[in-house]
Amino acid sequence: MNFAMPQLIPRHEALARIIAEGGSPVCLMCAIRDHKVGDTHVIHEDDEMLVTLPRYVRRWGHVMVMPKQHLTAFSAMDPSSYLRMSMLSFHCSRMVERIQKPRRVYVASTGSSAGEITQSSEHLHVHVIPLYDVDDKPSSIFSWAEGVYVAEREEWEELRSAFSAALKAEMESMPVRQGAFGKTTDGLCSNGSPAGS
Repeated sequence: MNFAMPQLIPRHEALARIIAEGGSPVCLMCAIRDHKVGDTHVIHEDDEMLVTLPRYVRRWGHVMVMPKQHLTAFSAMDPSSYLRMSMLSFHCSRMVERIQKPRRVYVASTGSSAGEITQSSEHLHVHVIPLYDVDDKPSSIFSWAEGVYVAEREEWEELRSAFSAALKAEMESMPVRQGAFGKTTDGLCSNGSPAGS
C-alpha cells in the first residue's frame, strides 16, 4: 500500500507554519509529546516511548521514535531505555518496509547540537525514513532546501492508522521468550537485553 503525498511546500512556508502552530518551544520533542505544536499523529505510545509521524517530511512514511523523558545525551539514558528505543526503531523500519515498499530505509539518531532550532531538537530521537529514489542520500533526506511534504488530516490519519496496525502486528510477531531477567512482549527482557540472552 503506497500513500500519495499531496503537496510539496517550500522551506520558508513550512517554517512559518511551524511557528504559527507552536511558536518556539523550549524543547520541540517535549512539545510534540505534550501535543502543544499542532496535530500529533501517534502510531504507538507507552509509558516510556512515543512513535509519531512528523508533519513536515522529506519522504512520505517518515517515522520518529523518541523517549518521553527529556534526554539530550546518550550518557543520561538508561541502557534498557536505549534498547527499547532501538527495538521500536527496528520494528518501525520493518513496518515501513512492509507498508511503503521503499528501496531502503534510513535509521538515524539525529538532533541539534546548537540548541533548539525549528527543524531539530536536542531531545534524543530516532528517524526512520523510507527511501524511494535511487539517488536518495542523507543530504537530500535531511535538508529542507528542496521543500517538505505536508498532507491533510485525513491523509495523515490513513497513514497513521495503517502504520499503527502494522506496528502492532510487527511487535506481536516477535516471540516472547523467557530471559534470565524476565520477559516482555516486544522482544526485550525486562532489563532491556534481547530476549533469550
